[in-house]
Amino acid sequence: MDGVAKKLRWSRFLHATSNRGIIVPIDHGLTLGPIPGLTSMRQMEQWMPHPGITGVIAHKGMVERLGNRGLLQRMGVMVHLNGMTSVATAPAPDRKEMLTSVEMAVRLGADAVSLQINFDGSNDAHNWKMLGAIVDEAQVYGMPVLTMLYDKVANLQDNQRLARLRHLMRACVELGTDALKLAAPAKLEELPALLDGFQDHTAIFFAGGAVTSDEAMLSLARDVALYGASGLCVGRNVFQRENTADILTRLQRVVLEDVESAPPSIGPFLPVQERPREQRTALAAVS
Repeated sequence: MDGVAKKLRWSRFLHATSNRGIIVPIDHGLTLGPIPGLTSMRQMEQWMPHPGITGVIAHKGMVERLGNRGLLQRMGVMVHLNGMTSVATAPAPDRKEMLTSVEMAVRLGADAVSLQINFDGSNDAHNWKMLGAIVDEAQVYGMPVLTMLYDKVANLQDNQRLARLRHLMRACVELGTDALKLAAPAKLEELPALLDGFQDHTAIFFAGGAVTSDEAMLSLARDVALYGASGLCVGRNVFQRENTADILTRLQRVVLEDVESAPPSIGPFLPVQERPREQRTALAAVS
């Protein structure tokens, strides 16, 4: 992430000491409608001021409304640029279309922009063209770009799926994205293999997905910190919980404040043969 403008804007999404972040996406309304947790501004006012949140991602209309209510202070603000409704009449919900521009995000006072690209086996060209154009526009304004990357191709073996996702991650990097948001792997022991070679030059955040247990979220948070990822990008596992403040406080302690959780001995430059056994096993799966 070169350039002082980019670095300054991106720093607003990260904890000053640990250099990790907890970003809460609230862009679900366009895709899914007024889902529980995001049905009203009053609901969002209950949890958005929590100090464990370092940034939010929202569509342009929500950014304007939240900003007018003073809910976007002291955190990084990211405008989501594309999307598609997920309703029965939508012919291709995985084909996300451009809905606004980097210039509009700048006008709204955003610190970064994001887009989502879902690969279903038929839309590769559309996705890459969209990402390339966004990166070019963002470069003009010194805006960081976060890419939400999801591979929807099914029926792959574990090693094929991991290798394919790493290829897609590399393609995003080749086209200039500054950060990636990925679905957490079903097997957390795959995290080091997924991150290997990327986390030294690209910020990588992991999603929480559908609401899961506190224990599962905290386990993901610990491994994210341990293996050198940049943090969590978690929506429903925050705003759809009965006690949002409690889970945010617990995640804050693990991801943001536990600065000793990622010792240099497991960093990206350590030779494979010298890494812990669980890292060597995971890396062997994609070698």
